Amino acid sequence: MTSSVADLHQAFTDVHEEIRQEGSEFDFRYSLVDHLFTDALGWSRNVGEGHVNFEDEQKDLICYDDSEPPFPVIVCETKRPSHDLSLSDRDQLETYMVGVGSAAYGILTNGHSFQLYEYLNDDQTIRKVDGFDIGEIAETDVDNLSAAQEESLNQLSVLTQDRYVDLGAAEFFRQRYQEVPVEHQPGAEDEGYELFLDAVRDSLDELTEVLKTFFDDYRTRDKESYPRKFLDTTFPDWKDWRAYTGKTEDAKEAFCRETAYIILNRTLFARIAEDKEIVSHTRLSSRGMADELERDEPQPYLNALTDTYDRIDEHYPDLYELGIFDWWWVSRDKRQQFSSEETRKQNQLDEELDYNLSVILKRLNRFDFQYVNRDILGQVYEDYLPKDERKELGEYYTPLEVVQYMFDSIDYEEGEDIGQKKVIDPACGSGGFLTEATERLIQHFLEKFDKTSVHKLDAEEARIILERVEEKIYGIDINPFAVHITQINLLFRTIDLYDKVTEKDPHYTMSGFEIHVADTLSPTLLEKQSNQVDDGKEQSSLQQFSDYNGRAQSFIEDRTAVDHLKDDEEFDVVVANPPYVRIQKLDGMKDTYSSRFSSAIKNFDIYVPFIQRGLEWLSEDGQLAYICPNRLINADYAEEIRNQLVEEPITSLIDFREADVFDVPTPYPCIVTLDREETVEDRDVRCARFDEKADGALDEITYLDEWETPEDAEGYELFTYSQDALEEDNRDSALKTWKPMPQSERQVFDKIESNSELRVSSVMDEVFQGLATSADKVYIGHIIDEVEDGLVKFQPTGSDEPSLIETDVLRKVLKGNEIQRWKNDWQGLWLVFPYDVYGDDAELLSEETLKEELPHTWDFFQEYEDTLKDRESGRMRGEDDWYGYIYPKNLVKFDPKKIIVGVLRQEPSFVPDPDGEYYFVGGGTAGGYGLHVREEYVSGEDDLLYFASILNSRVLEYYHKHISFIFNSKYYSYGRNFLEPHPLTTPDSDLKEDIIAIAESIKERNDEIAELGYKTSDIQNYLPDYECDTTLLDIADSMDLDDDDYRQDPIRTNEKMNVQTTDEVYQVVMKRGHYIDFDSEEVRDFIYQLLKSQDRRLNRTEVLNMSVPSKEGILALMDEYASDKERIQELEEESDEKQAELDEMILYDVYDLSEDDKAVMEDYLEVW
Repeated sequence: MTSSVADLHQAFTDVHEEIRQEGSEFDFRYSLVDHLFTDALGWSRNVGEGHVNFEDEQKDLICYDDSEPPFPVIVCETKRPSHDLSLSDRDQLETYMVGVGSAAYGILTNGHSFQLYEYLNDDQTIRKVDGFDIGEIAETDVDNLSAAQEESLNQLSVLTQDRYVDLGAAEFFRQRYQEVPVEHQPGAEDEGYELFLDAVRDSLDELTEVLKTFFDDYRTRDKESYPRKFLDTTFPDWKDWRAYTGKTEDAKEAFCRETAYIILNRTLFARIAEDKEIVSHTRLSSRGMADELERDEPQPYLNALTDTYDRIDEHYPDLYELGIFDWWWVSRDKRQQFSSEETRKQNQLDEELDYNLSVILKRLNRFDFQYVNRDILGQVYEDYLPKDERKELGEYYTPLEVVQYMFDSIDYEEGEDIGQKKVIDPACGSGGFLTEATERLIQHFLEKFDKTSVHKLDAEEARIILERVEEKIYGIDINPFAVHITQINLLFRTIDLYDKVTEKDPHYTMSGFEIHVADTLSPTLLEKQSNQVDDGKEQSSLQQFSDYNGRAQSFIEDRTAVDHLKDDEEFDVVVANPPYVRIQKLDGMKDTYSSRFSSAIKNFDIYVPFIQRGLEWLSEDGQLAYICPNRLINADYAEEIRNQLVEEPITSLIDFREADVFDVPTPYPCIVTLDREETVEDRDVRCARFDEKADGALDEITYLDEWETPEDAEGYELFTYSQDALEEDNRDSALKTWKPMPQSERQVFDKIESNSELRVSSVMDEVFQGLATSADKVYIGHIIDEVEDGLVKFQPTGSDEPSLIETDVLRKVLKGNEIQRWKNDWQGLWLVFPYDVYGDDAELLSEETLKEELPHTWDFFQEYEDTLKDRESGRMRGEDDWYGYIYPKNLVKFDPKKIIVGVLRQEPSFVPDPDGEYYFVGGGTAGGYGLHVREEYVSGEDDLLYFASILNSRVLEYYHKHISFIFNSKYYSYGRNFLEPHPLTTPDSDLKEDIIAIAESIKERNDEIAELGYKTSDIQNYLPDYECDTTLLDIADSMDLDDDDYRQDPIRTNEKMNVQTTDEVYQVVMKRGHYIDFDSEEVRDFIYQLLKSQDRRLNRTEVLNMSVPSKEGILALMDEYASDKERIQELEEESDEKQAELDEMILYDVYDLSEDDKAVMEDYLEVW
């Protein structure tokens, strides 16, 4: 009798004794782990040591080996002791083990029956090894076990921990090869696939860290050192390319991470090629790596990697050609130039990388890639590159539904004649459009060859398709990392074709895809010569280094190839999701692009010249599909590209307005398509607008017989709009934009304009933007206390400490959200305004004036001197006017009477300011605008009410929302460009007086609402009218407070019942376990609001000693508070009724609209 059998017998005896018929499955698992796996089989509880895990409710018991990360090697499916094991339980175990792949053995047990299974990798099934009754073994003395029982226990030796840990490296590569099949079915649980993703993520993180070490070391070497010189030339160029996709806060991190991706992708592709037997066994895995290790040569993993690069390069050279992301690698001839110290450093780095590669290659060794297909690999990249990281790397994915719709809309699909069509994506990113085009091209030829799948093709047919993809699919991107990912994605899409071709010709080499690294928009050499364009950077640092390094030269050659594409090629299909980058963010490129592209006007976004570049590439019968910001429709900088587009046969314009198309925040997009096989004359453009995200809607639209909104459509609307109208819209002197809308809406829109003789631009002397201080957290704050007449304590919003300041320099200031329809909901903010305004001039108060007349204000500025001088990267350092605003614009425009409007609103928010009481902040999507009415249109302050009435009306809300930018949650821009075109009219005096009378009543109500709103916004505003002669401690019933740090955020209210008296207890909960009890709900609510309104953390003593009114005083105060809240609600209802009356008068009597017009308008505004 062996001791192991005795140990196992004892383990089952202990388990049997602890089992209860109705015990939980978890309790049983705990016993099994404790007695069998830990005590008898030797498994650890510590991760990484060969451990057993039983805390995952979904996966029962799993034993893991000691690899990084640990892989499952034994799976134990447990059931409740009351559950009878069945065939379905066995099938469940098999499903999980097949998914895992790396688990050699599985167990199925309910505490009574114990079944051992072996996983058969080749057949992907399990086979029962043995089974026994636990009770029979436990109830038999160990010395009396039968031969069969003893054999059953001996069989369990395959489950001992020592069989799965501490394997030598060479043995590991032999034994742990192709254990886990990498298969993926969308929506299905797949443990093997998840293991693979975990392995890739861990490898990427570790590899990035090692490469950062290389980076830091290279940057500190001698200036003439080869690694430093090459890195110093490639890294700045890489940062220039990155500017197109968003600058990163940590350029080194991103650069090293992209490098890590490329190393990993190449390694992964090599393993796939090996497992698909496209190449014979490499030195990266299994026997090849084991043999390499047994030769006991230095850096075996790094050498195996570079050797594999050379071997795979024979099949697909583009992927393995050395380029800028191989900056970390130093060739043998360059190493010969190293000093002994530099050689030592390089060897140290290589050793670190070699160790890292040993971990990575061990992980990949365990996976079987022979079943990988294009769908799996397409999913892998998206899964192991998280959304936030894709955003950081500049990868904005166009959803597949959108990609497919765009190709469908230009008839690039199987069944059409696409076999000879040349396709280009001039901003290919990770290759979303090109992979879909490739897929459609493959399907096209499968149909031609009458085959149902790639696997049914013969080698010649596969070669024809593969070479057609190489000849007809083109892509360009300025980011070399994006180009690499596109190359990988296209390889993934065509790997099965390549597999077929090499069955017949093992030495077949792909010529490579037409995917290039270059700036699509930069002028070619020929264009520079003919147009005398100077891009200001004839030779980048990379170009200057090209003679010294072949890796740099390859990129120069790629750009030369793109020059040929730009100068000489035409394309049948141009499709793209171009970058969305305002030109101000691209240093030094505005003049280059403006001189090359006539569409690049004003402060353009670079998607504009991308559209023009696409039009120039398009063949005579070509088709174009772009998805770009819907600013294309109404931005002033897009005026010229709109002019160019209306000269083409536009087939569709899909405006996603309120639909989130992308998985990261971007401007709302639109799709524009055109087809040069059609004609421009008498063309109706198919238009759509989305008011919400509607999954599947584009697919629905694609298959409609008629371009009409389906009755059951949700979230979108279809209509047609004539191309002639688009052309006329863009010539509109009031606002040169496209204005696509259904015909019924256009009739109302035109009627509003025709019944108006004026525009805001003619009535308003000026539409001006709010203040931009560049330091609102210093200049804007609250008055904490009045010290004396003309002197207050002022606390900036960015500070916890108040400062003394003279009231002569303070002005009431509004934030954008405080500017509301008919009222300024002022929240008590004041602006430090150190200027003297007289007439049309404003002058910064001098230092001498401040010191003599406003000494506290000068002390205030000196207190914040460093902050103010450091604005905009130290722009004000060394300047005498360092305490003034950086952009002192419109300073004289706030004191005169004016109308104020919030710049970003869901509805109009115009409010008269007849006394010039308020200043307001500015900003592109925040703050406000002011409007000065010309003197000839203002006979008194009542005229401000008239124009505010018109501007606040439903009629002009309808008009405005047809022309303005739309933002998230249906907020609209009320910027100058969209205000000035508003159509206005001056009615007869009686009607005008009626309008003013109603407006005055609305304004009065809203003024009272604003006053009461401010009062009720802080319960402390009521305290001056009540005597605070007691403390919180005196009015509380009981409490449990034993902390000296109470923040406002966690404070909440709660109710409970006193179990002794059954009375209701009203609590203020300061944080978990800390409370104050009251017998009155009103008193509790007052204390709650009082504590929440404090602007700092409180200690226990401060809470208990807080001065408050008596209980009677609090009840009276809360009655007043409740009355004020009720009055606000009454006033709001009255104001709404008056506004509806005013809207009707303006609609019928001012703009002469009909009932039908009103119905169209209301239907639109109900949605928008």
